[in-house]
Amino acid sequence: MDEQRLQAYGDLIQELLRCPSGEANRILNQHSKLVDEGLVQVLVQVAQQLQSVGRENEAGFLLDLAQPLAEYLNRTTNSGTQSNATPEEYFRFLMEVLQAITKSNNDPKVVYPLLAQHQDKLDLMFAEILKRWFESELDPNNSERNQVLAVRLNSLAIALCQFPLGSRANNLEIAIASYKEALQVYTRQGFPQDWATMQNNLANAYRDRIQGDRAENLELAIALYQQALQVRTHQAFPQDWAMTRNNLANAYSDRIRGNRAENLELAIALYQQALQVYTRQAFPQDWAGTQNNLANAYLCRIRGDRAENLEEAIASYQQALQVCTRQAFPKQWAMTQNNLGNAYRDRIRGDRAENLELAIASCQQALQVYTRQAFPQDWAGTQNNLANAYSNRIRGNRAENLELAIASYQLALQIYTHEAFPEKWAMTQNNLALAYRDRIGGDRVENLELAIASCQQALQVYTREAFPEQWARTQNNLATAYSDRIRGDRAENLELAIECYRQALEIYTPSAFPLTCLTAGRNLGNLAFELQDWENTLYGYERAISAVEQSREWATSPRRKRQILEDALPLYEKMVQACIQAERYDLALLTIERSKSRTLIELLDNAKLEPKNATNDQKQRLKGLRNQISALQQQLDQAEPLGPEPETETDSSTRQSPSPTATSPSTPLKTVLQTLQQQLNELLIEINDPDFTLTQKVNPQLPDFTQLLNPQTALIEWYLPPNPESGFQVFLVTLTSPSQIHIQPLAFSPEQRQQLDTNLNTYLSDYRKDTWREALSQRLATLSETLQLNTILANLPPHIQKLILIPHQKLHLIPLHALTGTRQHPNSETQTGCLMNLFANGVQYAPSSQFLERLHQRQPLANSNTQPLFAIQNPTEDLHYTEIEVEIISRTFNPHLHILKRRQATKTTLNKPKTLAELRRSHYAHFSCHGVFNSRFPLNSALVLAGETTPPTPKPATPEADNRYVTLRDGRRFDTATQGLTLSEIFANLDLPYCRLVTLSACETGLVDTALTDEYIGLASGFLYAGSSTVVSSLWRVDDFATAFLMIRFYQELNNPKNPSIALALQAAQTWMREVSREDFIAWLRDQLKLDPEILKDYTRRLRLYEKHQPFARPEYWAAFCPIGR
Repeated sequence: MDEQRLQAYGDLIQELLRCPSGEANRILNQHSKLVDEGLVQVLVQVAQQLQSVGRENEAGFLLDLAQPLAEYLNRTTNSGTQSNATPEEYFRFLMEVLQAITKSNNDPKVVYPLLAQHQDKLDLMFAEILKRWFESELDPNNSERNQVLAVRLNSLAIALCQFPLGSRANNLEIAIASYKEALQVYTRQGFPQDWATMQNNLANAYRDRIQGDRAENLELAIALYQQALQVRTHQAFPQDWAMTRNNLANAYSDRIRGNRAENLELAIALYQQALQVYTRQAFPQDWAGTQNNLANAYLCRIRGDRAENLEEAIASYQQALQVCTRQAFPKQWAMTQNNLGNAYRDRIRGDRAENLELAIASCQQALQVYTRQAFPQDWAGTQNNLANAYSNRIRGNRAENLELAIASYQLALQIYTHEAFPEKWAMTQNNLALAYRDRIGGDRVENLELAIASCQQALQVYTREAFPEQWARTQNNLATAYSDRIRGDRAENLELAIECYRQALEIYTPSAFPLTCLTAGRNLGNLAFELQDWENTLYGYERAISAVEQSREWATSPRRKRQILEDALPLYEKMVQACIQAERYDLALLTIERSKSRTLIELLDNAKLEPKNATNDQKQRLKGLRNQISALQQQLDQAEPLGPEPETETDSSTRQSPSPTATSPSTPLKTVLQTLQQQLNELLIEINDPDFTLTQKVNPQLPDFTQLLNPQTALIEWYLPPNPESGFQVFLVTLTSPSQIHIQPLAFSPEQRQQLDTNLNTYLSDYRKDTWREALSQRLATLSETLQLNTILANLPPHIQKLILIPHQKLHLIPLHALTGTRQHPNSETQTGCLMNLFANGVQYAPSSQFLERLHQRQPLANSNTQPLFAIQNPTEDLHYTEIEVEIISRTFNPHLHILKRRQATKTTLNKPKTLAELRRSHYAHFSCHGVFNSRFPLNSALVLAGETTPPTPKPATPEADNRYVTLRDGRRFDTATQGLTLSEIFANLDLPYCRLVTLSACETGLVDTALTDEYIGLASGFLYAGSSTVVSSLWRVDDFATAFLMIRFYQELNNPKNPSIALALQAAQTWMREVSREDFIAWLRDQLKLDPEILKDYTRRLRLYEKHQPFARPEYWAAFCPIGR
């Protein structure tokens, strides 16, 4: 090296040391002719000189420049080729290096120049000669000498792992060989601390290893870290413990074998443990590095809510950037910016277009430090990520964005060659295929061929055995390209596409990769649907739906669970259509069931889970805490405002983002929830059942209809698909024999669906208007027609005597039992009338067939021969006819009753343990009071209790306060916090294990949320969940006078042997109310109810307000009440 060039190197290095932060790459670009191996050697030498005088920051800066430059030069020169040196020359070099290590105490200023001078000998032959020499020198009788030899090899291994020149792959092989030999001396028994340190270092080398099988290398690394942790405990060596756990987490993050989701959970847990020691105050750099690593794990996390995982990742990256500033740590800053760009690109929350702009900006910032000359690998990785962001970009010109993406991928491939970086080359080829497939510019035919070619090239590296996840992703992308392909035989291309999708789904299972399984399964289903290949259609959609359900199960927020299901409803719709086409009617019905009432079914199933060794008291406490927590979670959730994935180059090369930062509760509800969670955790510790889980997955299966139905009973289930253009479907389920079910689908056209929607919307939009009641009879008649009720009835066997109705969405708000229809009986006679009168054994309702099965499985407990009544009577003292209602009904139960009358019926009294105990032991619960359904916040729907009314006031300033109030028809407002039994409180606090019937003799108690997910959330569902077998509830604001006597008649019919079921008793009472004449009604009041003459006179005057001959014939007076449940 001539003096002139040495001087040029020195001048360049001095300019680099003086330049502002971030300018080094620009300076290297200006002096590109000086960027060679000589510069790298001089950079290392100057760095060593600076270290010797304590100028560590400047030395580190130069070494950070030297290492990536050396890696780049190694790939563009022949410095990594095998040496022609003789074994004697290798041996002399080994002795010279070991002597330098010994004399200099492994000083890089001494050792690195020697290694740089003999780079050609740093190969596998050197490793073999090293092993032979060491083993020949070991003396079983001289342990001190053996220790000296082992120390030298350990020092050589450390030097080679950090040495920036030569072949990185060879350096690591020599280091691994050195560690292994040294561990023959440094055993766990003799030198536990040193043994653990070497285990950790050897694990690092295996984790970074380039040669050999990547999956096996990572398994070896994990095993070695775990061995190191047997000595490096939290108590004895906290800093070493944290470092090793961080390293082990890195290995689990990269792990290929095992379950990918489980590996990432282990990694997250380990990072969080490391952060117990690595605090920002004590170890800021280690804290920031672990924050970055933790963020990477959250970015890739499979379990949990994807949106929440990405927010955790972004928060951790941003915390890391508080320490890793561009000025102090430019390389780490660039790494974290690059990773943050990946998180913004995938982000679900916030504005999608804005997130992608943030992703692009983060990548571009990283590229200010990551230049091709200084950090070629990092530069290539960031180019890949920038291309991913451009591929998805919303702003700007789509065609131009894709051209920018393709250009960036091609730049990355200049560094990521097949020979030097096969795995990253394959990753970029796969991503490039996506861009070519979507490309707008150029020839469409040629673009698709390029996409297929890129996928096929990626598969040269991404084999199923070595990289199963990446292989599956590429198969999915290849399938999509084949399905779009223009060249070749169309049938053959589609066959190839289907085969590729199916192969992808062999790896992308719903439990292991739910998000990618959803994509691949839906792609397969859609393609096969077009081809009318029903077998593959059902296979693809079923896998996709299972993936949706897995994601929903992992989501922590009820709102997110609902959103996941709602987003997937078109998928369920397509599955139903495919099932009908394939004549798999059972699967069609099961698919509909899987899309509705999920929350309620999960609550019922989870409520049955109990620890094996818990006492009765512990089981009661567990049930109470679980109910309260579930109700609070839904309440908190209610208070809040309601394409193919490219591979990402996540930068963790320096593996240096804490556990999710816990936010302080911002509301009293959150504080209460935290307290309850803590109490639950303490109770579970007290119970100590390791096999117990609080939740279980709801298995997708139809109920055993042979247990729910008999040959004279039919179940009718409606389905209103999200897309009205699909019309609507009705499923009829009957038994053809005691053990054989028959499912018959009825499909109705888009035009019929449009008529139905129009009439449903008119019915519901007019509900608050004065004209609604007057038009009710006509509206119900019109709905009978648009629901095609006569067609449905015509398809029922003539011998059917009972119906179970399962409405869907808005149909839950319609009194289907009061619709008019015509049916044929076994004797060929036809009968026209209300649906409930066409079937001798009555009509009942259920939210879903799965829910109905749960109710049948849950037999009410028997606490005595008596049948106690619990009642709430006119708590607001303005419902005059509830007084006589409860008084007469209670006669049947006297003395086994507990009634809270008028002002006694306060919230405080109801919540007293003694009152709740009375309610718990009741067989019948009767609430005669005001009720209000809160359509915006269904969990705040309430039964109004005693207390001070609040006069109408301006709308409160906060939504939270407004949510608590219910408004009656006369404008009065009640605060449910002080005088209401809300649906949320019913879920949380009520337990009705003996209850046969809850009667909600109040307004709107049968209304439910009619969201697309059909969750059936209303007051009735709360009492069903609490334990009642049946709930009778109302669909509108009912008339106080008519309702009081309908209820009295209902309880009379309950005692009539002719009415073996609650549904029959109610419908007998409704029929009587509809048909009774004025004279017969008065006679009934006088002779059967034996009313006081003065009261009878008053009621007779009241009758003048109704129709003269049949005062209650109009459906508004009798049709509102429905029997829901068993």
